Amino acid sequence: MKVLLVYPPARDASKPPIGISCVGSFLRQKGHQVEVLDLTVEPLTNEELQNKIATFSLYDCVGISAIITAYNFVKDFSRMVREKHSDLPIIVGNAISVSCPETLLKNSEVDVIVLDEGELTIAELVENIKDRDNYKNINGICYKDQEGNIHKTLIRDRITDLDSLPFPAWDLFNITEYMKHTGPFLNRGLRTGWITAVRGCPFRCGYCSRNFGQMITTRSANSMIDEIIEFKRLYNGTHFQIVDDLFMAQPKLVRNFAKSLMERKVDITWDCTGRVNLVDEQLLRLIKKAGCTAVSYGIESGSQKILDNMNKGATVEQAKKAIELTRKVGLGLGSPFMFGYVGEDRESIAETVNFIQEMKLKTTVLFFSTPYPGTPLYDWARENNRIKYDEDTYVSLLGNNAEKFLVNLTDFSDEEVLRLKNETELELRRSLPLKVKIEKYVVNKIYLIKARFVQLGFVGVMKKAVKKILALSKH
Repeated sequence: MKVLLVYPPARDASKPPIGISCVGSFLRQKGHQVEVLDLTVEPLTNEELQNKIATFSLYDCVGISAIITAYNFVKDFSRMVREKHSDLPIIVGNAISVSCPETLLKNSEVDVIVLDEGELTIAELVENIKDRDNYKNINGICYKDQEGNIHKTLIRDRITDLDSLPFPAWDLFNITEYMKHTGPFLNRGLRTGWITAVRGCPFRCGYCSRNFGQMITTRSANSMIDEIIEFKRLYNGTHFQIVDDLFMAQPKLVRNFAKSLMERKVDITWDCTGRVNLVDEQLLRLIKKAGCTAVSYGIESGSQKILDNMNKGATVEQAKKAIELTRKVGLGLGSPFMFGYVGEDRESIAETVNFIQEMKLKTTVLFFSTPYPGTPLYDWARENNRIKYDEDTYVSLLGNNAEKFLVNLTDFSDEEVLRLKNETELELRRSLPLKVKIEKYVVNKIYLIKARFVQLGFVGVMKKAVKKILALSKH
């Protein structure tokens, strides 16, 4: 079969879509021809997109990889495809499948949604794509029959041996273009690569939909390193981002990975995510020695009440200890914070501000707590009449989610929420040390100049300008 995989326009081009890369690689392994339409780093005008869609008769099916903020794109794109190709099967996968599969099927021209893990399911689906009557026998999908009725099949068993899967098909994408959007890494002369090693999450944070469920599966350390070496060979990658939310939730894997990197003398730097209640000094020192440069923690709030309301499974004291240990061993760190979660009040806001200031974090932007379909927070918001729209309308309004105030989960008025958030961010900006303010200013200038020169194609000029600004910033 000939399959076209589509990556929607995304605001963040700092990493390529690993999900499509993995699915595409697996389909190739099964003997299918795969092409990708990447609308993030290679966007098309509406006219160009219409012309491209006119050629879709070349394919046996079209698959779209989408997160929930691409909901409107999926609806519009599937309609455009259907207008030109009445019988072309349209498949959707990725995180949107966990959030609102039935709502999407009811309100779009999508035929089938792949639920949860994609490789095995989409391979079986593609092999049977012309036989709609057989869809009912394919586990792990939600689909429309010929009459438009929606059906959901049995859950597919998880893939337990991730090492058996082929490496991502990076050649389907313009990796060099993605490397240009990696911001601070490129500014330091690093060529960034990306890798994923863990699926699943055992925790039950109320705002998270847990794409792969609670069962954790991992790759082996040597499989990860083999992939890194291959990426280095293909693209000269020098810095790698381990993109899993909970890579460090598996301390044994982290230790094996760090030790294997050193034993195999793989010359890279890397960063990853961690959890404040799962790190210790010994582990942090080991990963630092193995080339890790930074760990990001999803702390979310400096108020224990809010952390408990989130069902975070961590404490403020654990967060403070993790930050102190991370700095002690010489690693960089970062953390997002939410604003306006259930139970947020002036006291909890003050606690978060005090936490950020006490721990000398550079955080100046807080993200609105946003309930996504498929999460406990969304269920709470529905049950408490906090969402004013039907699900199709609500998801259509999400936009870039946490940057947009859509649902008030607090007891403040909408006006108070907006005012308090602005005041809190202003206080955080004002309290930054002068040195940090200067650093942020310089980094922003570097990023803007780099982006402009990349846009114009003046790569050599860009490098000289970046070096000059960095030199000036030291005086």
